[in-house]
Order: sequence, then structure tokens, then C-alpha cells
Amino acid sequence: MNERKKLKKELGRKYIFKKFMTAGQVRKLFALKNQRLEKIFATLTVGNVRINALVFVSHGKTGTVCDILVRDIPTSEQWICYDTIQNGFRYGVFNTEQELFNILNKEVKKYGLSYTECNFEILEGKELKAISSR
Repeated sequence: MNERKKLKKELGRKYIFKKFMTAGQVRKLFALKNQRLEKIFATLTVGNVRINALVFVSHGKTGTVCDILVRDIPTSEQWICYDTIQNGFRYGVFNTEQELFNILNKEVKKYGLSYTECNFEILEGKELKAISSR
């Protein structure tokens, strides 16, 4: 059993894949070169880590990006953007879920993130001090 399927079975309802657009719809968006827009193509949540695959059109340029999001505590409803990957995914692949999992898994391993644990210091109640200009 591959790693994605194993995690899907282990995490149950905490593993969620949603695809919001087809490859054909993405191509139609890319034809709108004079507009400025950003849309979520698909999202994959694996425990405490999420990847949002986005397509964008801006000033005649088109492309794809992936936002990697994390939770600071497992019970949090809020997601924190951890990293953004330019040209992060191929929208026309047969298995979008596997494509996003491969990207997400690479980032999880690269940065030492965890699907099941939150390894972040909780900043609630701490004050950030401004750096004084000299």
C-alpha cells in the first residue's frame, strides 16, 4: 500500500481531497489574459497539513502555485500559510490527488512537518517588540 493510501486509511475523516475545477476550466481561465484572478483548483488536507493548488491570471501572465498550510494546534479551525511553491503542480494530470500528495509529502519531509502532530510554539499571549529605528 502506498504512503498516501496508508495515511488516508489511518487519518480517516482528517484526510480530505476536494477538486473544484477541471483541466478544461483551467484552460478557459488561462485564456482570460486581460483579467486578474486567482482560484483554488483543488485542496488536500492530511491531518494537520494542507495544500491548496491555485491557478492565477495576472497582467497577461498565467500560472499555478501551491500554498502549504499548517495548524498551530490540532484543534484549531484556522490554517497558517507555511510556504508557497511557484509552478507547483500540473493541472492536467490523471490523478490530481496523488499529484498534490506528492508535492505535500515532499514539503513535509523537507521542513520536518508532521501530519499528526503540531510542532509549533504557541504565541498566544506573547508580545512582539518592535525594532526601534536608530
